[in-house]
Amino acid sequence: MKTSIASFLETPFLRTLRQASASLDLQCYVVGGCLRDLLMGREVNDVDIAVAGGAEALSRRFASEGGGTFFWLDQERGQSRVAIKGGGGIVTFDFAPLRGEDICADLALRDFTINALAVQLQGVVELIDPLKGETDIRARLVRRCAESVFRDDPLRLVRAFRFVATLGFRIETETLAAIAVHAPLVANSAGERIRDELFRVLRVPGTGSVFRAMGDTGLLREIFGLSPSQVSPAAEAMDRVEAVVQSISQLGDEAAEKGCLRLQEQIQGDMTVLSLMKLAAFLAVTEADILGAADRLRLGKAAGQLMEKLCRADTLALAERLDTVSAFTLFNACEPAGLELPLLLLARGHITESRCRELAHYYLHCHIPRGENLLLSGTEIMELLSVPPCKIVGEAHELLREAQSTGQVRTGAEACAFLRKKLLTTNEPMG
Repeated sequence: MKTSIASFLETPFLRTLRQASASLDLQCYVVGGCLRDLLMGREVNDVDIAVAGGAEALSRRFASEGGGTFFWLDQERGQSRVAIKGGGGIVTFDFAPLRGEDICADLALRDFTINALAVQLQGVVELIDPLKGETDIRARLVRRCAESVFRDDPLRLVRAFRFVATLGFRIETETLAAIAVHAPLVANSAGERIRDELFRVLRVPGTGSVFRAMGDTGLLREIFGLSPSQVSPAAEAMDRVEAVVQSISQLGDEAAEKGCLRLQEQIQGDMTVLSLMKLAAFLAVTEADILGAADRLRLGKAAGQLMEKLCRADTLALAERLDTVSAFTLFNACEPAGLELPLLLLARGHITESRCRELAHYYLHCHIPRGENLLLSGTEIMELLSVPPCKIVGEAHELLREAQSTGQVRTGAEACAFLRKKLLTTNEPMG
């Protein structure tokens, strides 16, 4: 294990950092999660550096000499980041002043023992592990560093479950009991911080079991207003979504390929469509306040709208017989949802597998989402109707989108004839 850390310290970026710290005569340490990941044999792309004085100077020097970009994370606390483009993507280095009188005091202030690790950048490679974090890594345990960790930063209540999800660890018994006691404190955490931790959980398989465990501690009561009895059936909905996604190949090669791409599409930051789909399935079962949940998690407009529409799909009346009109009506009501919509409806038990395939085929080959090019442009519609830019142009655009999506028109000439019939024969004034 020490070999992997020693090898890491000899990578070009770390050699540059070591030279920069030596030139500034600064004592600094590689700390935290990157060492945990190295001990576990995981890839490292985020590196934390604790500096005994001069953190900003070192960060700026490293950015200059390493070809990276410097920016502040928290200028008041002296915390900065350097992002460097490497062969495997972007590597980030976060710099912060050493807290306490020495590195052991700094590590004692961290969240969990698995992150309370350090290696001095200069000199002999020796793992500094005062809280036995390496032992807990081997045992796959999340253990708090001190009794005060959750009072010091209530977000750690949620972060503990992120490590359960992403590392496959379990929470040590006393730490789990402390989470239940301190759960109400999470109400003091910023919504965007809670969001980021929850969506790290939602990105990995097995989300349902992690949400059940969070529900048992009372955390989801504080975040979404849900009792433990509400959480269990909602977590099962997440399990069903994951099962459907695992069997997506049943939709056929084209739908499966494009469906997978859609599910991994990022809507906000690293928030994927699949993550939102799982959260929507969870919230729909609980009949939670969807808009309230979106606001609590500080979802952006696009993410909030998609989650709301996916939740809304649970309440829609579905036509017994599928045709292009009913398919258009469904997708139009739930836009901007795409191929994830029939998958969610299948997971929720609202449609059969064959209906799911039919809807996916319709979406891929017939449906035209808002914003896509039509047979006639806005300018051509205005010329056809002899009107300036006005409300009726938008109405004509929507009529044509539906007509194309349902197969009523297939050529430009048919589109012109359709709009003439629909709009030029009306008795109402245009414009």
